[in-house]
Amino acid sequence: MKKLIIWLCLMLLLMNPIASYGDLNGPYRDGFIEGYVKAIYEQEIAIEEYDGTVHRLSFDPKAALTIDSVPVTLKDFKPGMEVYGDLKGKRLNTLESFSTDNPGYIPPGGKVRTGIVRTIDRDQITIQTAIGTKETYFSSPATIALKKGANISLSSLYEGDRVKLYFDEMDANFISRMEIEGDSILVKDLYRGKLTISNQLDNQIVLENVERIRNGKWEDVQATMSIPYTTDLPLYSGGQKISYQNLKYYKGKTVYMAVKDFFGKNRAEKMIIKGQYESDFSDKIEDVNWYTQALELGNNRNLNFHEGTIIVKNGRLVDIYGINAKADAFVVADGRGSTLTADVIYLYNEDINNSNIGQYNIYAGRLDVILESTVTLKNFYVLNQNEWESFSKEKELYYDNDTFIYDLENGKKVAPKEFYAKDYAVDEDTDYASDRGLKDWHGYIYTDGDRICGIVVQKKLDSLLRQRTSNGVIEKIEDDALLGWTMYIKDGKDWSARKEQWMAKNSTFKVTLDEALIMKDDKVIQPDELKPGDRLYIVRDDMEGKVVLVK
Repeated sequence: MKKLIIWLCLMLLLMNPIASYGDLNGPYRDGFIEGYVKAIYEQEIAIEEYDGTVHRLSFDPKAALTIDSVPVTLKDFKPGMEVYGDLKGKRLNTLESFSTDNPGYIPPGGKVRTGIVRTIDRDQITIQTAIGTKETYFSSPATIALKKGANISLSSLYEGDRVKLYFDEMDANFISRMEIEGDSILVKDLYRGKLTISNQLDNQIVLENVERIRNGKWEDVQATMSIPYTTDLPLYSGGQKISYQNLKYYKGKTVYMAVKDFFGKNRAEKMIIKGQYESDFSDKIEDVNWYTQALELGNNRNLNFHEGTIIVKNGRLVDIYGINAKADAFVVADGRGSTLTADVIYLYNEDINNSNIGQYNIYAGRLDVILESTVTLKNFYVLNQNEWESFSKEKELYYDNDTFIYDLENGKKVAPKEFYAKDYAVDEDTDYASDRGLKDWHGYIYTDGDRICGIVVQKKLDSLLRQRTSNGVIEKIEDDALLGWTMYIKDGKDWSARKEQWMAKNSTFKVTLDEALIMKDDKVIQPDELKPGDRLYIVRDDMEGKVVLVK
């Protein structure tokens, strides 16, 4: 009896591998195979059946390969994908699969990357992902850019913007669609205050004697302020990274903090603790040494910087590579004597273009010839590095049905056909023009390349020598009974042609808008569409706005 039991056990053990691997010839007899991709070879595929049997198969020369009913190649299949294939002998005649959590083929826009834009170099965009790695992708003329659900130009992208990138293929580097986060990525304020309480249970920090940077200097905000923070961001003091566990030991120390508007409330996005003594400078950055992580100011002072330095550029937080030579900045430094480290670098610079993706220009000049789709300027000016530069030649620009044209003399919008038909440009030497006292009109023109986005026209050219370029943030805007639409600008800077740098203003100034060309995302907008917090680039004649760009 014992021998019989032992014999039966041996038989079961011997039969077990057969049960595990099933019928090795089953798929070839049935004419199909189904299971999971085990491995991909150059011209073959290994498929594991549901029962665990593995088959290495080649393909018929005319084999049809599909994923989600879309024709693909062998390399689009990935290990782990569930597949079904028809067999012709021991060769696959068809092989199909459907997308899963680990697909080889993805539907358009199926691959997604999110992160912070770190650098922009024409069509090359580098982002920093949530895990801290930097990845570089490319845009193309077919790339769609969206902000708050609206299509915008890629030139609206800034370093420091938070973006979500979509791709049509798993291994693609070309962006098919980009969503730019709204205004929540903008730095609302830069605060300075004394640390009184650090509550690690709910990640709240309490500051007293809180001040903020306003119009180039610190101004009081309130006696105490409680602000939430996140421990995901590094914390520094005296140029050294410190643990949030030790934050409570810095009670009484000065804290610098960049805050953002998070659903109507302040949230700390980056903070640094003062180590020794504070100095501040408002000057041009003459040079940047990336090897030593140091910069030289126009006054010959050398300052160190590091990963923890709070750097604000275009109203956004950027990393150290956002610093650039010849930029104008307000710098708060920490240290003593000649050994100083920048805790805060607030870059003043604004330009017509946000990056080298943009090709926007502002022109002012005489309308010499107007045809059905072109305007020729004569003796015109172009705003070059914040200053008007004159050209005694002709410049041809193009307009279309989407171009906004406004007649300042008559206070009305002009249709393209009317613009061509009316006497906005005449031959001044003819009897027709002389008898009627007709002269060429003049205009302020905002273009994308040579295409006119918006133009305002008037009979006489203003004195451009009186004008200046400014930048700043709207503090408030109102429809004044006497002045019309008027905005009050805080944190303002004027461009100095003599010093060749932005000069911070120490008070709020106002600008009227009734005769201004106002542009936002390539489109003309009205004064009532502006709002507090908008960052602006302004061409103005004292308080009269001429061209206003919403940044």
